[in-house]
Amino acid sequence: MSEQVFVQKPSYESNFWNDATKYASASKDESFVEEVAYMMVTLHRTGA
Repeated sequence: MSEQVFVQKPSYESNFWNDATKYASASKDESFVEEVAYMMVTLHRTGA
């Protein structure tokens, strides 16, 4: 019988991205929005 292992990401990571998304959508801080977008695209391209 094989064993499946499920890895749950720490909640602080989930909270960070949720908070960053909310802030970016409501913020007038263009530099922050650009940085978050860059990080998200980079992580997506690297398969992270």
